[in-house]
Amino acid sequence: MERTSVEPDLRIAFVGTYPPRRCGIATFTRDLAAGMKAADDQLRIMALAVTDAAGPYEYPDEVEYQIRQGTKGDYARAAELINYKNVRWVSVQHEYGIFGGDDGAYILDFLGALHVPAIVTLHTVLDNPSDSQRSIVQKMAKACVLVVMSGVAANLLARRYDVRGPRVQVIPHGIPEMAPRDQNKLKARFGVAGHRMLLTFGLLGPNKGIETVIRALPAAIAACPDLVYFVVGATHPAVIRQNGEAYRTTLEREAERLGVRDHVVFRDQYVTTEELCSYLQATDIFVSPYLNEAQVTSGALSYAMGAGAAVVSTPYWHAQELLADGRGCLFPFNDSAALSRTIISLMNTPTELNRVRTAAYAFTREFSWMQIGARYLSLGATIMSGAPKRARRMEPPRASGLPELRLDHLLRMTDDTGIIQHATYSVPARESGYCVDDNARALIVALHADRVSSSPETKRLISTYLGFLHYAQTADGRFRNFMSYGRDFAPEKASDDCTGRALWALGRTVRLSNDEGHRLLAGQMFERGLPYAKELGERGNALTMLGLASVLTAQHRLTGGDELLGALAERLCRRYRDESTPQWRWFEPTLTYDNALLPLALFRAHAITKDPQSLRVAKETLAFLEETCFREDRLMLVGNAGWHARDGLRAEVDEQPIDAAAFVLAFRGAYLITGDHRYLRRMREAFAWFLGTNRLGIPVYDSATAGCRDGLGAAVPNLNQGAESTICFLLSLIEMLELAGEGLEYDEPSRSDA
Repeated sequence: MERTSVEPDLRIAFVGTYPPRRCGIATFTRDLAAGMKAADDQLRIMALAVTDAAGPYEYPDEVEYQIRQGTKGDYARAAELINYKNVRWVSVQHEYGIFGGDDGAYILDFLGALHVPAIVTLHTVLDNPSDSQRSIVQKMAKACVLVVMSGVAANLLARRYDVRGPRVQVIPHGIPEMAPRDQNKLKARFGVAGHRMLLTFGLLGPNKGIETVIRALPAAIAACPDLVYFVVGATHPAVIRQNGEAYRTTLEREAERLGVRDHVVFRDQYVTTEELCSYLQATDIFVSPYLNEAQVTSGALSYAMGAGAAVVSTPYWHAQELLADGRGCLFPFNDSAALSRTIISLMNTPTELNRVRTAAYAFTREFSWMQIGARYLSLGATIMSGAPKRARRMEPPRASGLPELRLDHLLRMTDDTGIIQHATYSVPARESGYCVDDNARALIVALHADRVSSSPETKRLISTYLGFLHYAQTADGRFRNFMSYGRDFAPEKASDDCTGRALWALGRTVRLSNDEGHRLLAGQMFERGLPYAKELGERGNALTMLGLASVLTAQHRLTGGDELLGALAERLCRRYRDESTPQWRWFEPTLTYDNALLPLALFRAHAITKDPQSLRVAKETLAFLEETCFREDRLMLVGNAGWHARDGLRAEVDEQPIDAAAFVLAFRGAYLITGDHRYLRRMREAFAWFLGTNRLGIPVYDSATAGCRDGLGAAVPNLNQGAESTICFLLSLIEMLELAGEGLEYDEPSRSDA
């Protein structure tokens, strides 16, 4: 093939996972880079590898930066590095699960800070994306050109994401060059000389459908006694972390039960490209038994066709497209009988078997990595010459200036019972014991932290805090709040706040936990405690609304949930009508603590009930808090040494982190409902209170301990770093970290590139 000519010193950056990390996208990234290099040997490449908790990895020299998956700041820093280097354009490999943030949203921070064009290859296009997943793809489409690997994926983008036109390009999955080799010699290498061979390869997981093939073997072997089925590939690392080797063990037992174990060869290993090509060229029939039709690309399928194997597959979307016109055979999902009939028919009809193999091989002659690399280079040249409009920010990117999410002090304060209430400086004050308030808030932090960067540590914290709440809840559904270090509960009745915070945390668990047991337990506890919601005061009412909104958003079956949320919102609004005046737009005669959570609850309720009264009162009360607590861009909280009565002076002393956190959460909630970017600016200003933009000009967050000081006194901060303050800082930081892509505005594309 004629090489593509590119200008001297052209450097292209690749962003995605990268070997030796073991995942299909890592291999794709490396092979695409090599293919582009093969298409023009003057090309210079650099890679920015997304790493995970299973690292660190020994990366090759071309990897010049490691993006820690769950560290938001790394994404903006990676873009800044590319902007500094002589990089002309960037190739991003996109899969929701490899980037940090909800649904991998941190990639938007990278794209927003980037000054050069980008081509984003979509490895997954979902048929029923969530609002978040759809929004991420739509934002990427406005900033970049999107590449998909099949026509069906392009059609999905148009139908489900409203993304179409020249911004979407179809470039097939690449394959290695595989010169014809002697099939019998290859079979002899694998110990099956003289046998007929079936093969499935790839990282093993329950979605692969291997059991369908094993159940087809008894009938197939009866007709073809020399048949051997190879299952080649290690278990997917994510499956190992979640379920160990349970799936592989189930397959082995199924083969034994059916009496075909001697005809199944499990090769539990990662294979090199050369080894993989040998397996593919040795096989007679490659079986692709995926269980779900919503598969828009399959590298394994492309590789098998490129090797000249006859492919038998379930009719997932990519298979339907590639195997059309007699290039392979399809059988229904989970239909072992149909699969065995297809295998027998092909094996017993050598002319048809060879015809299918020849058709597949011929179709993939333009899929070599060098040819695919040339197509990417051509697309890159087009976007460079077209100079597509880039994303711009209302404000300079600040993601790289945020502290990292560190749980050091949270872990220090947590034992096997729960989180201890207070600290003397940074040392847990064990005599202070535990309370539901702190463990509920800590549970919310742990849930979000586990979504940002899941680890055994975050999962243990979730279990610990949820376990504390479970023990604190009585048989009638109420909560006991205070527990001594000796694990004895105090006899007094729990506060409204305690009950509301527990319900908030349980609702978030139902919504966010990846553990089914956690979700089930939290749902039961929530429903047991919910009847007491109508007894609570304003803050307990608001906190319950936050929990209830989470449960309803999770589509948890809760009879009368929508009506109860509306009733609780109406109760807050009625309280507002009773207490407010034109000068005092608030629910109570005194501003005290955690104030901004009240309008936040109404914003969240409006998102579900669509009640205009809730939205109006939320806006008015949050605006009143802004007028009261901001001096231009600086947050000046109401001090708890006297509070702020309607007709009295406002206390300045003893500002508390709980109040700053409530503002951060409320402004984010307001933005999500209204789309008003002014709320994002206020959110950042509220968070800056923790970092030193406050009345004393002193940071409240302690970067040395990863704890948060307990407040601001008259002239100095309170140096103790208790549970409440640290949790409130972490809640605020997590909200900031979830701002991936929010605040980005894009120039609308012109007619020529729309």
